[in-house]
This record gives sequence, structure tokens and C-alpha cells, in this order.
Amino acid sequence: MVNLKCPEIAIFFDLSVESARGILHGFMHYVRLNQPWNVNFISKTVSDVAPSSLKNWSGDGIMAHIPDQETYQEILTKQCSIVLLAGENDEQILFNRNENLMPNLQYPYSPVFIRCNNKAIGQMASDFFLQKSYRNFAYVSYPKRVCWCFERRQAFTEILSKHKIPVHCFSMPDEAGNDWFTQRNRMSDWLLTLPKPIAVFAANDFIGRQVLEVCQRAEIPVPYEVSVLGVDNDLPVCEMSYPSLSSIAIDWNQAGFLAAESLHRQMTGKEVSRKTYEPIRVISRGSTEFFNISDNVVVRILELIRINRGENIRVTDIVRSLPISARRAQERFKKTIGHSIMEEIKQVRMKNICELIQNTNLSFNEIALSFGFENANHLGQIFKKEFNLTMGEYRKNFKNSS
Repeated sequence: MVNLKCPEIAIFFDLSVESARGILHGFMHYVRLNQPWNVNFISKTVSDVAPSSLKNWSGDGIMAHIPDQETYQEILTKQCSIVLLAGENDEQILFNRNENLMPNLQYPYSPVFIRCNNKAIGQMASDFFLQKSYRNFAYVSYPKRVCWCFERRQAFTEILSKHKIPVHCFSMPDEAGNDWFTQRNRMSDWLLTLPKPIAVFAANDFIGRQVLEVCQRAEIPVPYEVSVLGVDNDLPVCEMSYPSLSSIAIDWNQAGFLAAESLHRQMTGKEVSRKTYEPIRVISRGSTEFFNISDNVVVRILELIRINRGENIRVTDIVRSLPISARRAQERFKKTIGHSIMEEIKQVRMKNICELIQNTNLSFNEIALSFGFENANHLGQIFKKEFNLTMGEYRKNFKNSS
């Protein structure tokens, strides 16, 4: 059968977040493998159609994140196929509300729900921390009442309860006047009272970044006293956090592909079943680099080195801020870590240099200058001695392996 026109699709997402862009990538992958679609992006941030224009839109299919109740009702009035990315509780809540508020409307299609396996995310988080031998655990919720937050918390706490381990929980009420700057002090007070060291599982990366911000303001060393794990692996959020945020990566491409496949089947009159997309793995970064260190002086030295990335910092600068003598500080550090303070500075500096070579397109001269070297040749000599590779060879090898 010959198609006389491209189906017109509306995608209702906030394209400013990593998850939405990953879903869109998977969605378009399916479209490229099948017939072309005319896609309208209806987004709060990047849009060729204003969100309010949904009332005037008509087409063949809609893919959307669970939006606010008003927009959800508007979506259901459309005479087209609908695929919604949601959680198990979202479906029940939205349908119940819909029955109460819009009892007389008839819909040609029942929305198809594509769900994230939040139970598997909670399992992955608990397993990750248990393997690091933590015995104190906490969960920080998302302020809005969304099912994925509840499901992750429930799975996390239930799994740990089997090990007879309680979970300390923190929630920020979603009410007027309870903005982040108001709640920041509450979270700080809460974190300070928790037993240490403690593993904190955040509902998503935005919440994880907030936990790290509070720890820094309250001078709680991460990851020595508080270890933080988020969800989504939103790269700008994770990499710009301090220290960098560990996170559970989710297969957003799979979510988008399943959504497009379900929408296509629904538009062509085929049977559609609910689908689930999965978490992939924990991406470990600085916020969960576990160190079983009880010596507060050693923890302070490590924190100072990390804050300064190992650049332009001398041992005398560090020990000057400590309550003990330089000689005693050196002895305690070497006994605990196994090498000198200066060696730790060099290791941290080289680790950060390697990360810039791997993950950015900065020139070697820019990298060298940012760490206090005179030029790229000076850094290059040290790098070649350390790794038996030039910086160019190192960058090329990393790109070929990724």
C-alpha cells in the first residue's frame, strides 16, 4: 500500500534535559528504519510550536513525558494515537483523576505507557553501595510527587531492609516558599546529623548535585564521609558537579525506540503492549570513590588536594592549615595512604590532566597552562615519562577504544 502523506507526530518533552535528548535519539532511530514522519517538537525550551498551541494541533500521534494534569487532559482529547513515558503509579493516578474530572469523554485510543524499571534502579544502587561495604544509607527524594521517585525509594529501602539496614530519608516539600535556597539549610542540618560514613542515593542527578552543593557548604568531605549516587547520567550535571557525580545510566535510546515502535503499531491498528526500558550500569565518578579513612587529618589533606586538582599547590600550603606539625602530618598521611603528600598531589594532577585529554577537545597547550605548566612541551615530557605515551597517542587510543 502506498502512503499518500507522512504521518504528523507531536513530541511533548523538555528537551533541555539529557534524558529527553536520549529518548529523542532512540525515537528518530526507529523512524529512520521505517517510514518518515513529520515531527513537531512541543517543548518548554526548544520548540517550533509553543506548548499552549497543543490545543490547536491535530495530527496522527503524540509521544510525551507525563506532563501536568491540564496538559494530560488536553492530550487525551486528541483524536490520535498516544504514547506516554511514565511509571506504574502514574498510569493509575492519571486515569483515576481523568475519570473524576472528565467522565463523559470518549477516547479512540487508550494511551500506551512506556515505563522505566525503577525497581532495577533501586537494586543497582543498593548493590553498588553494599559492594563498597557501607553500613549507613540515605535516600533524598525529588520535591514533586512523581512515581519514579517513590518507586526508586521503595526498591532501595526494601532491598536494604532484607539486610536489616535502615535508610535515612529526606524530602523537600513541593510547596510555595519551599524553594531550594530555603531547603538547603534543612538538608545541611539533616546531613550533619547522619552517621558517617554514609551512602546517599539521590532520586536523580539534579538532586545528587544539590546534595554535593550542601556538603561543600557544610564542609562535609565527599566521598570520605558522604558518598553520593544519582540517576540519569546527565553529563553536564554530573561533570559540572563538585566532585563529579556518580550516576546510574539509563537506556534512554531503548525508551525512545520502544515509544516510536509502540506509536507506529498503534497508528497502524496493531496490538500494543506496555513496554519497559532498563538501567544500564553505574558510572562511577568522584562522588563515590570510596576511601575507608578514619584519620581526620588525612581526610582534610586529601580534600584540599582534590579541591585544588593538584595544580599550583605545595605541601607547605597544605600542612600550614593543619592543627599538627608538618612532620607529623607527613607521617600520618604516608602511614594511611602508603605514599607521600607530594606523590598524592602529582597523582591527582595527572588524573585530572588525563580526564581533560580524554573528554575534551582542549589543545595540549591549554591543558598545560591550566595546570601551571610553562607550555605543552614541559607537560609532554612529564606525561611521556609517566605513561610511555605522548598526549596525542593517549587521546587517540582513548577515542579508538570508546
